[in-house]
Amino acid sequence: MCKEDGRLAPTDEVHHILPVSQGGTHDRSNLMSLCKSCHNKIHLELGDRQIRN
Repeated sequence: MCKEDGRLAPTDEVHHILPVSQGGTHDRSNLMSLCKSCHNKIHLELGDRQIRN
């Protein structure tokens, strides 16, 4: 289940809640399973990912 929107979708991506570049770790408590759509949405909102066609 996607942790962002709660729907049943393949969660084939792992997101760092606090980015490694900002001191986050690969510890399980800093990770969340997301579907590709939600993962892209989070990074677009953060401004660190561009839309790719």
